[in-house]
Formats: sequence, C-alpha cells, structure tokens
Amino acid sequence: MWFFGKDKIKIPLREKLEIRLEAIGGQGANSAGKILAETAVLDHGFTGNHFSSFGSEKRGTPVKSFVRISTIQKPIRSASYIRKPNLLVIFHEFMIASHPEVFDGVNQDTDVLINSKSDPQAIQLPKGVHPRWLGTLDATKISNKTKSGLNTVMLGAMIPFLPELKGEKLEAVISRYFTKISAEEKSNNLAGFKAGWNEVKVKAALPHQDRLVLEAHQFIKMGYENAPFGGVILNPGNSMLKDHESSRKGFAPKLNTEICCHCGYCDLVCPDYCFVWEKNDSKKMGAELLGIDYQYCKGCQKCIQICPVEALTLAPESEIQPKEKLSLLGSQNES
Repeated sequence: MWFFGKDKIKIPLREKLEIRLEAIGGQGANSAGKILAETAVLDHGFTGNHFSSFGSEKRGTPVKSFVRISTIQKPIRSASYIRKPNLLVIFHEFMIASHPEVFDGVNQDTDVLINSKSDPQAIQLPKGVHPRWLGTLDATKISNKTKSGLNTVMLGAMIPFLPELKGEKLEAVISRYFTKISAEEKSNNLAGFKAGWNEVKVKAALPHQDRLVLEAHQFIKMGYENAPFGGVILNPGNSMLKDHESSRKGFAPKLNTEICCHCGYCDLVCPDYCFVWEKNDSKKMGAELLGIDYQYCKGCQKCIQICPVEALTLAPESEIQPKEKLSLLGSQNES
C-alpha cells in the first residue's frame, strides 16, 4: 500500500518504523519524540518506545531522540541507538557541517527533514549521503512568527513522511501534552504545528546532491609533557570546535559600541564568556569591550536584560554583519 502526501511523495506504509531526531539542547527534540511515541501507542494502538541521549541537556548540547513504532503491534524491547532510521529529522541546517555524524546510517530508504530556508534540492549533503526524500522548511522563522516551540513546527513538518500516523491525532496529542502552559501558549503551539504541516517542501533527493566536503580538524597533540591535569578546566569555554549558532532561535544580541559604557555587567552574567575585552587604562574598568564572540553565544539574552545603557539589543541574525560574527578571540590570538 502506498501513501501520496505532500508534493505527491510516495511512501509505503511500514510494519516497523524507526525515527531519529537530531537537535541541540533547548530545541525540544526530547519532547517531540515523546509526543510521537504517545500518538503512536495511545492514539493509534501501535506498540512503540521512546528514549533520548544527551549530555548535560543544557542549551548547546547535542541531543538525539529515538522513536521505534510497530504498526502490527509487535513487542519492541530494544532501547538501543537507531542506526538506520526510516526518518531522520535535523532541527537546524547548521548541524550538517558542525555535526556530520547526524547522517550516520542514512541510506536510499531514509527520508530526511531539515530545518532550513533552502529548497530541498539545494541542500548540500556530505559525501556519500544519499537519502530518498528530502524535506525543508524555515521552522525557526515559523516558530518566531507564531511564538510556538520549534519542536511543534517540526512535528507538523513530519506528517508527510509518516503515513502511519494521522496528523489530526498528532495535533490532539500536542494539545493534550502541554497541560502546564497557558491557553495562549497552547494556541501558539498548535498554530506552529499547522504552519509546519502546510509549509514543508518535499522533493526527491538528487543523485549528485552529496557535494559537501568537510575539512578535517587538526587537534593539538598531547602527551605526558603537555597534557592538562585531569578534571581541571584551564580555560572555560575553550572547545575549539564549539559553535552555538544552532542554539540561537534566529535572534542574537547586538552590541552598539558607541553607547557602551564598558561596565562589564554583561560579562558577569554571560554563562559562556562570549565578550571580548582589551586592556585600556582610559576606560573606567581599565578595559574596553570590543564585541561578542558569537562562536560561544547561545542566545540566552541575559546580557541584554542587565545592560544599564541598552547598548545590547536583540536583533535578527540577518541584521548582524558577517564580520561581526567572526571569532574575535581567534583574530586576537593570530595577531
């Protein structure tokens, strides 16, 4: 039996369904997995399970959420990593380059959904990655517009890929799941879900779409002479590959250096030491604030709330110039 859904995509009904959600902490992948599993088991009568894998689960930490479903009610006893998903959902396009391991196990029977502004056939996939159907939507924009969670938008976009689950029942579970939020917030989440369902674009992946060549990172070689003491963090926020762009929800703090009084309050509340300073005896604090190292900024907005002169404001990512996003720390270290 075949299902004809969004843009006439052709997906067979399956007896066993495995879904892997790849996201960054704070984007709601864990909750999305729970909602999918609850819909399948409680509202469709299938068997299934859900579990997630994450580190500290703070904003910026990679999160994997797994859902297994049996439409023939076969008992599911496995709680292991899903290596060959039927559906792979990537909550931010940035993860394609920053976390290429999200494509592990993708084959010609795998469908992929990505939060991206690009057309599905314009997405550059890593070498050797050949999925079946590709879906994209600007879920971040929809989330900001409807004031909904990113996860509810992505859940709506999954419907064309899941003929086994009815969209109306998934919508009902979302309404039932968020019992501790206000009526307005619940309405916003349902609006985001419907927008994701309507706006997702799905197309067949092109044979030569795997054009992305990822550069290998060079790590410092450590031995007994230069290895740091175990358990000691010599330089907080020092991960050389860390980049929190995918943690920000389309907005980031923007610094107006002309009105900044260099008081240092922003640096006191920043959890990841994003602010870059230079010694300057002419300033009240003995140092001058040069800017923000966006490589480490998670978009928590604590700096905006504490700034006494409103030199820090919340701005769309598109309004922040590329040169402002360059790693200030990196440029200083090179000079």
